[in-house]
Amino acid sequence: HSLAKTSTGSLVIAAVMPSSLFTPSKEVGHDRLPPTLLTQTGKRKMSAAKAIMAVAVFYWLHLFLYDQIRLERETTDGRLTRVTMKNVTPCNKDGINGDIKSVTNVLHSGSSGVGFSGEKIRTFEDNDNATDDVAFATSNSNATEDAFPMDGMTAPKKSRCRQWAVVTTINPIGPSIVGVSNLRNWCLVIVGDTKTPDAEYEKLSASRKENVFYLSASYQKGLMAEKNKKRKRKLPLIEMLPFRSFARKNIGYLFAISRGARVIFDFDDDNILMPLEDGETIPPPFHHFEAVDDRGGLKRTMLLKFTKTDTTKIKPTRLGFKVKGTPAASASSPIAFNPYPFMGPSLPYSWPRGFPIDQLQDNFEESERITDLDGAAMEVASIGVIQSLCDGDPDNDAIFRMTRPNSTRFTFQRSKESLPLVVPSNAYSPYNAQATTHLYRAFWGLYLPITVPGRVTDIWRSYITQRIMKDLGLYVVFTPPKVKHERSAHNYISDFAAELDLYAKTTKLLEHLDRWSSEANALPERILSLWKSLYEHDYVERQDVMAVKEWLDFLRMIGYEFPSIVDDRRTIDVPRVQPTLNGQPYRSFPYFDSKHNRERVSKLSRRNGHFSQQLTPAITWSDRPDSAIVKLIMMTMDEWPLIKSWIIYHGEVVGFENLYILDSSTDRRCLSFLRYARDILGVSVLFDDVNLNQLGGVLSSIAAHISGSSDFIIKVDTDEFLAIFDEESNDFSTSIAEYLSGFANDSNHPLCFEHNSRVGYIAQSEAQKSVCEVNIHSPPEKFPTLIAEADNVFKGVFNSKLPFEDININLGGHVGSNSRGTTRFAVFHFHSRCVELEAQSAKQACERHNFISPEDSKDTAISKMLKHSKCSVNDICKTCDWDSFRGASFHKMQFYTKWLACEELVREEYYGQTRTAHVGKQLAASKVSVALASTMKRSFEKFDL
Repeated sequence: HSLAKTSTGSLVIAAVMPSSLFTPSKEVGHDRLPPTLLTQTGKRKMSAAKAIMAVAVFYWLHLFLYDQIRLERETTDGRLTRVTMKNVTPCNKDGINGDIKSVTNVLHSGSSGVGFSGEKIRTFEDNDNATDDVAFATSNSNATEDAFPMDGMTAPKKSRCRQWAVVTTINPIGPSIVGVSNLRNWCLVIVGDTKTPDAEYEKLSASRKENVFYLSASYQKGLMAEKNKKRKRKLPLIEMLPFRSFARKNIGYLFAISRGARVIFDFDDDNILMPLEDGETIPPPFHHFEAVDDRGGLKRTMLLKFTKTDTTKIKPTRLGFKVKGTPAASASSPIAFNPYPFMGPSLPYSWPRGFPIDQLQDNFEESERITDLDGAAMEVASIGVIQSLCDGDPDNDAIFRMTRPNSTRFTFQRSKESLPLVVPSNAYSPYNAQATTHLYRAFWGLYLPITVPGRVTDIWRSYITQRIMKDLGLYVVFTPPKVKHERSAHNYISDFAAELDLYAKTTKLLEHLDRWSSEANALPERILSLWKSLYEHDYVERQDVMAVKEWLDFLRMIGYEFPSIVDDRRTIDVPRVQPTLNGQPYRSFPYFDSKHNRERVSKLSRRNGHFSQQLTPAITWSDRPDSAIVKLIMMTMDEWPLIKSWIIYHGEVVGFENLYILDSSTDRRCLSFLRYARDILGVSVLFDDVNLNQLGGVLSSIAAHISGSSDFIIKVDTDEFLAIFDEESNDFSTSIAEYLSGFANDSNHPLCFEHNSRVGYIAQSEAQKSVCEVNIHSPPEKFPTLIAEADNVFKGVFNSKLPFEDININLGGHVGSNSRGTTRFAVFHFHSRCVELEAQSAKQACERHNFISPEDSKDTAISKMLKHSKCSVNDICKTCDWDSFRGASFHKMQFYTKWLACEELVREEYYGQTRTAHVGKQLAASKVSVALASTMKRSFEKFDL
């Protein structure tokens, strides 16, 4: 790129490259390079041999002639260095920086060429008073308006968004930007450039005033004006950021932070959020939950997989972080971590852009030796950045794209078992600016460098940020694909030229970062110190150091709160091993730190049973919350869309992390929504096609493992919605949190039972033919319910202090004679809604009990089910004694038998009677629940897609 700007460089290129390989290239995105080899997505016009030759030639040119005046001289230790003109900065308007006396550190070898040494070649001179003690601007309530006046913007002056997305583009509006703009409870800031079609984006912003902000180039130029009446101080950073550069995104980050962002999704205009399998609903990349504990004190966690080096406690060292009790990584240790092999790539031996190519061979061999990863949970507060992989044309480097067949048709595993992967604490992985979610404690690391090419800037950012994150105890997580990359046409040789620093310098950069240390106690000073060191070792230029200082100053001015550096005496949070079902983890630890729990675990470790002995050493402990913790276990299969209502409602009233779902669905809508519930909302979902005859043991095993972090466990069905009976109003309430409050410190709390208790009240639904004629999948709150006292064999409330190893939880979660108390817990039971749904549910239950097979004809199914009764075929629709049916789910079997034999009669009976199964004394007339409808509406506004 830079070489071609000189006459000598043009002659060299012309001499070594066949003219048939050259064709004029178009300006694409922010990568504007001279005419070079054309290798566009889906349009390769050269052989693999020519591609490899081109790569070799350009790499040779970079090493020997890369935009430098080569004046070699002998140094005192015998190595050759060269005095050079400072690297041409792609972002610099003039093309060349004026400092021509810097020394580039390279190692010469007569047989193998020139290599980058990474040694210190210059000293940062504080000519502009950029001292280690960052002189922050004073934060004030008017900082936002001072920094970003709203004059000329077609957007509101205030926004309530806590979740923001940032993109820069020069292209017309596409599906990527449209998809993000439609996300519920998200705001989008679009940073324009000199070639962005302003009219289109201003129209979009005007039509979506609540959540879309467009910062045009003219608006940004207004921010740079020295005389701006709306601003009380100059903003040097805005003036430092070049146009026609991805670095314009920095303005968008600051804009979002200044307006209250707690989450920022950093994306590209050709990365499209993928919908769920229904083809319509698009899940967000992340969901921000306010504070930590409005439902019981448990900190939010993410279920993921990890390498075993992070299963133990780690402590900070001057080389970053290492596993306690192990030696620090040596200079030859593989500190680069390639996540691709563990994420189910469709192409083997693949790697992300920015991974050091000189470590690939060792990395592939090492990855093959790791055959299994552990399942765990990690506190979201310990995660700094979440990188989504992408399908279609992932973010690989030019070498990969030019040398691999099908490199633009590349996917990762996105099955129901796919889990996020955490990067080991003592390693580095490159993440990009194309589909990354940045959490508040890592906002300081959003800065994109301005003195390196666009193909390098986000990778350098990722490595630099990870080094500082190690001082904060923060991790990087890679997730299965949430986006599809429909890449605009790129010139691969141009990409290669822009990526040269990645190939030549990355390994040395990682070694430098791993050796680097700072005595600065405040985070901003430590960040600035690192950037100065990077300048001195020739990874960035002086202008970046100055810009970082202004960036930190700007963050302080708009009220950003920098996190504290971890004290050496404090252990860092690590992934916690969790129990699993078929390799899928679910939340169990930490346990409440109580004498009862410790004694119980000690006993369990010495006996067989539901509790895994292998997990005993992994148990962690925490202080218990003030409120009682209720966990719900539910099994489901293909109950769409009822499963969505169940999850969103209970996430609101008891907390998503207290929900445990065992799913056997084949409906892709159910599967995809349950993955969203697990990976974004925090539900423990276990996909397993368990036979219903064996399910009791599985439910009891799950209950045994989660009992140490709960007070009560209730087994419910998909059509059962938990509530509280309000004795004053004689009605159901959804204020479950109030009922649970104060449990830990009140010996007279109404839930203080020594034994198992039971749900005291039930509201049984009534089928409504008029509702079903409109939509058989109408939401449950559309159906009236009849409130009554529950009978003695209804739903059990299992006391977590009792040994679940001796209890077999049945499919209905009934407690029977084991209960010795009645609670105010209540259940909306939407068993009766539409007859077609009940027939479907009954059929599934009969198949999963092996009463019938999915392939059975109607007559065969009837014949099989009648074997469990005293009825004959001729009696089914007339005089059959249905009470003669016996066994698990017998009521399902009798309903489905009659449905198959006389459907019309069943329809007539179903809608013609009040169905009050399991109902005792009636307490109120049938009605639609206002409390349920109100809570459902509120929860859907928060969590629906």
